[in-house]
Amino acid sequence: MKFSKEEWEDRGSYRVMKVFEVAEDSFVQIVEIKPESEVKKHYHRKQTEVFSILSGEAKLGIGEKEWVAKSGDIFLCKPGNIHWVVNSSKEAFKLLVFKYGWSEDDIVWVE
Repeated sequence: MKFSKEEWEDRGSYRVMKVFEVAEDSFVQIVEIKPESEVKKHYHRKQTEVFSILSGEAKLGIGEKEWVAKSGDIFLCKPGNIHWVVNSSKEAFKLLVFKYGWSEDDIVWVE
């Protein structure tokens, strides 16, 4: 199956585009953190996410650890792990996100 571009869904400091639906509770999406923006601290009760960095560079935190994430890096975020992204760059930060165990209203914002 080949990905064909869909519509972006704007969420303020970032936007998302679903790439593939794998199952009712699993899919792949592209996430773009806008320049000089952040995704505030949050976690998911049931969902696991795998982040594969496509382009750009940003501070990415999971739990007690922070990294300077850049193209080629891959991160695992398990249910309950608080995570966030700060993009201080003038360029967008793009990730391919694999979501497993997704359910509606599973996000809990910490701040």
